[in-house]
Amino acid sequence: MASFCKVSIIAFVLASGVFLSSPTQAIRTSEQDSSLAFEPSSDNGGNIIPIELRHYLDECLKKIGDECGAIFFTRIFIGKENGIPASCCQKLLDMGEECHYTITESIISRPEFRANATLYETRAVDTWNICSQ
Repeated sequence: MASFCKVSIIAFVLASGVFLSSPTQAIRTSEQDSSLAFEPSSDNGGNIIPIELRHYLDECLKKIGDECGAIFFTRIFIGKENGIPASCCQKLLDMGEECHYTITESIISRPEFRANATLYETRAVDTWNICSQ
C-alpha cells in the first residue's frame, strides 16, 4: 500500500498539467540545455506544461520505471535514506542525468515542494553521485 501511494504521488505530480509554475525557467542540466524551457502555447489545452516537455518527462519515467521511481522519490523528497538497488542505479544512469534533474526540478516547482528546493536539489545530486560511482 505504501509503495502504491509513492507511485501515485509521482504519477500525480508528473501527469498533472499544472506543476510548472514558470515554464520559462531554465531546467538544470549539466549542459544547461534550454531546449525544454519555453513558453506554453495557447493551443495546449490550458496545460501549463508544454506538450514537448510532458512527452519528454513521460519518456524519462518509462525508463526509470515505477518501482525505481518510487525509491528515488522517497529518497529525494521524503528523505528516507533507503538503499538503492544496483538495478535502480543502472536505470537512473541509463535514463540520464538530464532526465533525472528535469524530473526533480519539475517536482520542486510545485508549491508544496518549493520551500525546500535546495534540500531536494542536494539530495538529487547526492543520489546521482551514489549511482554514478
